[in-house]
Amino acid sequence: MLKERRSKRRRCPAYRLTNDLVVEILSRLPARLVCRFKCVPRTWRDLISHSIHCKKLPQTLSGFFTKHDSKTVPWSVPCFTNVSGRGPPLVSPSFDFLPIHKRIIPLDTCNGLLLCKCCPIGDLSDFHYFVCNPATKEWVALPDSKLGHKWWRSCLCFNPTLSSHFYVFEFFSGYECFPELFNGVQVYSSETGERVHMEHNDIIPCDNVSPNVFLNGCLHYLTNDRDIAVLDTQGKACRRIPVPDNEDCGFIQLSQGRLHYANFEADDEDEMARLVVYVLEDYENQQWTLKHTAEASYILGRTCSNLVRNFEWVAIHLDCNVIFYTVELHKTLMSYDMDRRQVQAICTLGEDTWKVYLPYVPLFSESQALHI
Repeated sequence: MLKERRSKRRRCPAYRLTNDLVVEILSRLPARLVCRFKCVPRTWRDLISHSIHCKKLPQTLSGFFTKHDSKTVPWSVPCFTNVSGRGPPLVSPSFDFLPIHKRIIPLDTCNGLLLCKCCPIGDLSDFHYFVCNPATKEWVALPDSKLGHKWWRSCLCFNPTLSSHFYVFEFFSGYECFPELFNGVQVYSSETGERVHMEHNDIIPCDNVSPNVFLNGCLHYLTNDRDIAVLDTQGKACRRIPVPDNEDCGFIQLSQGRLHYANFEADDEDEMARLVVYVLEDYENQQWTLKHTAEASYILGRTCSNLVRNFEWVAIHLDCNVIFYTVELHKTLMSYDMDRRQVQAICTLGEDTWKVYLPYVPLFSESQALHI
């Protein structure tokens, strides 16, 4: 038996490749294929998981940052859940490598970087922005924005394949009683170390927890006008993309290099009838293509009758056709595989979980922008 295995290895050209050549080949493949190769010989799995090779190989979705009510301190605490729902968290949510880590509020993630608001024990208004890489424990503190109580929402934009620098969009409002009526945006650039300030009130974000997408060098986010606003890195409005179903409560994510939109359609009796997923195949002409449909009762089960109360979007997988969401009051994390039409319960996050889910893809290479 042992002789047969050795003879097969001699006949297989892959066994004659050096580790460096294998890593070079894998580095040119999509992340989802690299993950599949972890299931083949153990030598390949160990090769792919090695800390040195991780810097060269493409990475995929590893889990989600969430916020939870705490039983020991009077503020929310961050947590990290692996995408499998099993094992110790890939990332320690303590962020003890930051100079201020007693009170941390994760705000946004983008391609391996995390934007967070850190406060000393005490007044929440005395906060500092940090952008960090949890995988390498690099970080940089942002200069004070001086927005104070006017601050409403922040978004992080970063694409290491285009630039080593990141941008932070800070929406602000001059209306304390109606913060959702924001009247401007500041954009911080790690390249210049400065902010540009734009005041306008014609594009209103949907809310302060809906996900945003960094695509084609611009920030994309849902608005209250049932469309997607597009801002460039100077804070200027570039365009507005109508959502394909002209409905509220949709969800956008970047998946497989394209903008995706998901929502639930109601039937004539205003019951949630089916899940619809669209992909923006033609970005320039704003042409959406219906990619997938499924019965809402199959996706949601018993929660179908009360979508608003018992359902929350989490993410669409960056590299494959899988949707993540939570159901029920205890917020069970679920996945739906569109290709296999398979629903799976992953784990229970707990009813103390806030409606903030930040997908995380690790970045093991060092970033110039975090060495300011």
